[in-house]
Order: sequence, then C-alpha cells, then structure tokens
Amino acid sequence: MIEHCFLLTHSGRDTGGRFVITLWAKTADSPIAVVIDNYYPRFFVLHETDRAHTGAARERRALPMKTMDGRPVDCLYFTTLREARDCSAMLRARNIAVFESDIATVDRFLMEHFVRGGFSCEGERMPGTVKRMRNPRIRGADVTPTLTVLSLDIETNAATNEIYSIACTGTTDAVFIIGDAAIDGATACKDEADVLRRFYAHVAADDPDAIIGWNVKDFDLRIIHDRSQALGIPFSLGRDYRTARMAPDTRKNDRWDFIIPGRIVLDVPEMLRATFHTYDEYSLNFVAHAVLGREKLITGEGDDKIAEINRMFAEDKASLAKYNLEDARLTKEILDTAAILPDLIERTKRSGHMLDRLGGSIAAFDNLYLPLLHRAGFVAIDKADVRTDGKGLPGGYVLEPATGIYENVLVFDFKSLYPSIIMSFCIDPLGLISPEKDRINNPTGTSFARSETILPNVVRELMKARQGAKDTGNAPLSQAIKILMNSLYGVLGTTNCRFFSPELSRSITLTGQFILRETASHIEAVYHARVLYGDTDSLFVLLGPGTEAHAEADGHRIAGEINAWLTEMLRERFGADSALELEFESHNRHFLLPAARGGEGGSKKHYCGAVEKDGKLILSFTGMESVRSDWTDLAKDFQQELVLRLFTKRSIEGYILSVVRELRKGALDAKLIYRKRIRKGADEYTKIMPPHVVAAKLLGKPVRVIRYCITVKGPQPVDRRTAPFDYDHYVEKQLRPIAETLLGHEAFDKAVSEQGDLFA
Repeated sequence: MIEHCFLLTHSGRDTGGRFVITLWAKTADSPIAVVIDNYYPRFFVLHETDRAHTGAARERRALPMKTMDGRPVDCLYFTTLREARDCSAMLRARNIAVFESDIATVDRFLMEHFVRGGFSCEGERMPGTVKRMRNPRIRGADVTPTLTVLSLDIETNAATNEIYSIACTGTTDAVFIIGDAAIDGATACKDEADVLRRFYAHVAADDPDAIIGWNVKDFDLRIIHDRSQALGIPFSLGRDYRTARMAPDTRKNDRWDFIIPGRIVLDVPEMLRATFHTYDEYSLNFVAHAVLGREKLITGEGDDKIAEINRMFAEDKASLAKYNLEDARLTKEILDTAAILPDLIERTKRSGHMLDRLGGSIAAFDNLYLPLLHRAGFVAIDKADVRTDGKGLPGGYVLEPATGIYENVLVFDFKSLYPSIIMSFCIDPLGLISPEKDRINNPTGTSFARSETILPNVVRELMKARQGAKDTGNAPLSQAIKILMNSLYGVLGTTNCRFFSPELSRSITLTGQFILRETASHIEAVYHARVLYGDTDSLFVLLGPGTEAHAEADGHRIAGEINAWLTEMLRERFGADSALELEFESHNRHFLLPAARGGEGGSKKHYCGAVEKDGKLILSFTGMESVRSDWTDLAKDFQQELVLRLFTKRSIEGYILSVVRELRKGALDAKLIYRKRIRKGADEYTKIMPPHVVAAKLLGKPVRVIRYCITVKGPQPVDRRTAPFDYDHYVEKQLRPIAETLLGHEAFDKAVSEQGDLFA
C-alpha cells in the first residue's frame, strides 16, 4: 500500500537493543504510525582516523565524500544512539575530528529522505485497529493535510489548582464539571478524578490532530498534568492511549512543552505572534474583541474574576459551564479566522520544521542545505567546531536622515535584498571554498565559484515559489517563504550555525551597503532628486511641492530605469547577473523625518508618511510612539493629530493647550493606561524596579501583561488603583516628549502658556 502523509510528531529512542523511530502522521482519512527500526545513528570521521578508535561502530564505510576543505571521510554506523554519542564524545576527548555528530538521528533521517512535512510511504500495513506501517519506503512529497482540532479550556480553584471543569470544542462540544445533579449543557462528574477520566476518554473519541488553547501549555495542560499525577491518573492524551509527557521548554525559560504522541499542541497566543498577528495585548478577551468583535462572558481580571468563578461553581454551575465552553470556542474561532494552521503548514513544507516549532532558522538552514551538500559529495562540521575571528559583523547601510517635513516623497524598496545579493554574486558556503577557477567577485573583494554552489539555487527556487504563491493569492505560503528567505543571511551570521563564516556574512552585508549607496548616488546624479533617507533596503526620494500629479508615474519609471542600470552596472563591474529588483512602494503626499530626541541630527528608523486616498490623508508611522504598544492611547492620539496638523498647516498651539486642559480635568482618564509585558518574574528585579514591575507586584500574583497607570502615589494596576492620576506625569512624560520631537524644545512650553499660534 502507498500512503500520502503529513508529519505531526516524531520520536526516536533506543529500545530492545536498537534505535527506533516513530513517525505519527495524518493521511487523507486517518492518522498513521510509521515505525522505522532499520535506520542506524551515524556521523562522519576523516578517512585517516585510526580504526582502533572507531571499533564501537557496527560498520565503518568509506564514502565518495569529503570535508569542505577536501579531506576524504568515512561514515560510522551504530546500532544504538547511546553508542553513537559515546563514540563521538570519546573521539572529541582525544581531539579526533568528527563531522555532523551533533545532528539528531530523526532529523537526519527526515533530511535524507527530503521530508518537509509531507511524505509518501510504501509498504505493508501492520495488523491492528490503528493504521501502522513498519520500515516502509519513504520519500518526501508535497502534501497539504486537513487537520482536526480540539480546543480546550479549564476552570479551577485558583487557591488549590483543583479543576472545577474542562470544556472542549472539536468535532463535538463537551463540558465536564463537578456536580451532583444534571447540569444544562454539561456532563456532571462526581469528583475531579471523574472529570479527568471523562476528559481523556473524550479526547480519544474525538481524536484530534491538534490540541489548542489560550496559554494551553503554561496553564491548562500543565494543571491537567499535575492534577492527574496527584490523583494517580495516567496523562493519556496521546493517540492509541499513549501517555504524554511534560518537559521544560528548552528554548524558553520558565515555560513548559508537551510531547503528545500523534498530536501537536498549539498555544494560540504564541502562534499569533509567530505568524505576525500583532495586538497591544494577548489576553483572550482583547484578541477576541480585535479579531471577532466579541467579548468573553466574564471580562474582569484578577481577584474579581476568581471570585466570580468561585461563586458560579458554588451557585450556578450551568453558567460556569457556559463560560468555560465559550472560552474554548473563542480560541478555536481565533485560530480559524487568523488562518494560523494554513500558515504553519506552509512553513513546514518549506523549512522542514515540525508544525509546532517556532523560529529555528538554523535548523531550517540545515534542513535545506545539508541534503544538497551531501549530494554534492561534502559533509559539514559540528557546530562546536565553528571558529570566528572575534570581529563584529557589519549591519545594513543607513543614510543620515534629513529631518523636516516634506511634500511628495517616493519610497523605494529592494525586493528581498539579501537573498537577491546571494543569487547575484553566487554567495555560498561551498562556493567560498571551492577550487573552481570560474569565480565571481563581489564589492568586498571576496570571490565565489559560479557553478559549484548550493545556496543561490535554494534561494532561486524559494523566490519562484513565493512569486507563484503571490500569483495564486496564497498569502500564508508567500509569508512563510519570505520569512525563510530573509532568515538565510541571519543564519550565516551567527556562530551557532555550522556554516558560519565572517567572509560570507560580510560579503552579503557590505554588498548591500554598496548597492544602497550606489543607487542613492545614481538617483541624485541622474534625476536631480534628493535622497532624504535610506535604511538597509529602502530609499526615500524627495520630488518636492507641485509634483503630486505625476509622482506615481515617476516612481514606477524611476524603479524600472534603476533596475536596468543595476543590471548593466553589475555585469560591467563584477561580471554578475543581477537578481536585484528595486520596487516603487508608495507616494507620500507628506512625509516627516523627526529629530532625534535629546540629541543632534535625525532619528534613524523613525518616520511618518501620509498617503492621499479619496481626498483624505492616511498616516503610516514607523518606529514612532503611535506604533509602540507601551505608550498610552493619550500619546498615540496626540502624536497622530499633531502630525496631521503639521502636514495640513492647521493650528498647533491651540490643540496642545486643549489636550492639556482636558487631561487635567479628567476627561481623558480612559487613555492613560500603560500596557507592558513582564519578561521575567517580578521578584527577579532587584536593583532597578521599572514602573510596570512596581505595578505588577501590587497584584500579588504573576502576570504576563500588566495594565497600569501612574498615580500621585506611583504606578498602580488599573483594577487596583486607589490614588488619583498623576496628570503632571502624563504632561511631562507623554505629551511633552512628542511635542518637542515634532516642534522643537520651546514649542510645548509656549503652547501651554497660552501664547500665540505657531501658524498665526
């Protein structure tokens, strides 16, 4: 039989004297478990290595492969993972070179078979009710799965962590709640243990591919795990009733991860951040309102919420069950509306990551590059053997911003600048050390082989795939490929990557600087247009007053002509085939480059443009307070209105004075709330106590996001405020800095002292 599958979870361990891989995947109609027990852990040593040191291997085989500096290698195969690890450690202790000994065996198996989420397996089905195959033939394949999801939410006694109820929504809805009598819309359970057993039975019957929730790892599943252990109940969330386990998340301190055979776990707030859905807060109520236009049944926080849940459990279990289920439903609706799963699936298909793995650019680079490196006949070093020259790596080129307010500014961006540089100049780890004589130089003087390269072709395929995704309107795929492409340079610039090389990183970055400088100079020389600012891959070009009627056409024409010039220039000076593409992004009818706060010159990476649409100005801020989540709504509204008035030359001082008056009268109190994430435990702050930590400590319990205000008695949580607002603080720390940045240091004092209008 042949099955087309999408990988959900994998595991590998020594059992019965051999290494066994288990792949849980989803086929078109059911889950499948694939067992591999004929694949041996392996790594490479130099062919010259004394055989006396490699006797622990079950086999040592000479291969037509070599290190990247040209030395022949042998591959060592081991029966168990422990034997492979022990041998690698022994060789390292004796200063004997090993290669790729740090690659996890399951990851290597998937790489070698080009499995990036999807794969086909051909073989005999094993007996049993659950679909299984043993040692089938596996090959990577393009598979887009339809995954089933179960969203869960729990309600607890906050003092004891005892579980009152568990709600699930998936194929069917269910609520399991402690109660003595029938409860409308829920299953009454005799005690907490009964709740847990019924919950596990429901998960097995619903059989989801993914379990989701709001902070599901650090709260719901952690408490379910702990209460199950306390009550002696197996944590049997896995497929085929297999036991799941909880483990510290190695990528994040004080966080938990869950390994559930056959099921992925997705924490929805975490996935929203990973897929670039940005909100001021990541509470369920805030995001539900932003995404769905709805609110939870209980919108309170802190002690008020705890008291209400305890009251409902004692007096109105039907309402508690309804609230519990509504939270599970809201979480699933947000997941669906934000299209998180399609995005994650497309990322996996391009990077080779597991669905629930976030970030991991270095691992993705290995997944893409290593199999192709092996096909080219080379092996890579261990990460532990990466060497650096100790010098810092250069960043992107930034032109000094020309502060001021301007009319008709064109914004140009280089499309995927660093990936395009990699393609244009054949920048590649293998190409750097290749002895090939036909080489291409780049502006840094480093040369790369033209044909014996891997990375340029990887990037080229990704670029084609992204364009195809754009053409077909597949936004998740386009975004996934963009993220992956843009991570390639960053990976080559970190010593945690086995392919790190200062020459590689500097070749990319310094070439980017060269391209931006040369393009800016060409624009000013040929078009007599001033370049106001440039940053890494963007240029801001001033046309000036009276050019708005033809600005859009000018932008497209200039971009086309620049691309033709770049093609000719790179060919003549470097013999390079340009993959660079300058795109005309927008025409800003008005544009602001503010001064640096408290210093000289312009403020880099801070600007605001106004695009005219249907007779209205639409503001777009970058780097300024209006787009920062840790500034108050008062500051954001104030900045936006000030900028709009500057662009349209309307009254400034009168507006400033009116805002200060309204603030001091208490009319703007609803806009005085700060929101700040707590990055570590409040008790970990000892020397410096930021205002948001002071406020968080007053809550008496850990929180991830604190909503607080500044009162005459200092920072206080919004729902625990006991003192009046400190209006002087908001005038001096929110309004004044914004006004001085936009208008100069004397303008704010002049306005609030009721002197004349700036534009009178």
